[in-house]
Amino acid sequence: MQVITVGRFGGPEVLQVGEADVPEPGPGEVLVRVLAAGVGPWDASLRRGGWSGPLPYVPGGEFAGVVVGGTGEGAALDDGTPVYGYPGLTGCYAQYLTCPVERLAPIPEGLSAVEAAAVPVDGLTAEQGLTDVLGIRPGERVLITAGAGGLGHFAVRIARILGALVVATASPEHHEFLHQLGAAVAIDHNRPDWPEQVREATDGGAERVLACAAPTLEGAARAAREGAVIATPVHAELPHTDGVRWQQYDGEPRGSRLVRMAPWFEDGSLSVTIQQRYFWQDAAEAHRVIERGHTRGKLVLVVDEDLAAALGV
Repeated sequence: MQVITVGRFGGPEVLQVGEADVPEPGPGEVLVRVLAAGVGPWDASLRRGGWSGPLPYVPGGEFAGVVVGGTGEGAALDDGTPVYGYPGLTGCYAQYLTCPVERLAPIPEGLSAVEAAAVPVDGLTAEQGLTDVLGIRPGERVLITAGAGGLGHFAVRIARILGALVVATASPEHHEFLHQLGAAVAIDHNRPDWPEQVREATDGGAERVLACAAPTLEGAARAAREGAVIATPVHAELPHTDGVRWQQYDGEPRGSRLVRMAPWFEDGSLSVTIQQRYFWQDAAEAHRVIERGHTRGKLVLVVDEDLAAALGV
């Protein structure tokens, strides 16, 4: 099979097309033919040197595909089932992969394979941060920083589903998009006084905050009211701030969470914004775009569009 590999650390140019054997599923795993793979900033971070495993490796942490012949012992998914998931930090820029069944879920009605491939990492991280870490309740004033990006655009939509009043930050060109997502107030986080604007918009500061980007961490603390909780999946040093409680967390790659989110996709209350689709062998260009930042929604590599169309996903 063909794969995209990283044989040395560096810029997007180190992404190369290579060959590998089709993997064999182990106990509790299934073999999946990949239809599409999501692209996120974590992929670029690992490629620049954040990967601690052996080289070469196959990047990609989220995908959509179809279960094919050969399921491991204890894996109860039928051949031909369209699935999506978050198998780990690597392995998805490939024509085939193996994945533990507990990290997979059937693709819900209303999502194409390309859209589904964009969900697992950011969608799960947003849902977990808002429900489990922050415990959002209806009527709470919630701040989502970097609300137009991959993680942020899911977070704005999910916070609205949970009944929160959402204030979101982004560059001005994304403000109309934030309102379309459901944000009541859009604020330019490039302005030095943006935390004060948040405090004014929320009558003294946000009660709950999901900080989606490292450059917004300090401002998020200033924008929160005393006693607020700030959740972030960002791995960075946190500001020392009195009166607020920080919660760093990692998104859990559990298929059961995707199943829990499925009704939102099926009834249309949650959707995915795809900024750009790329043929998967153009992964280097997708990495250049993700590293420039300021994305609107997600980037996706299409691995097998013909098969996705034939399956109707």
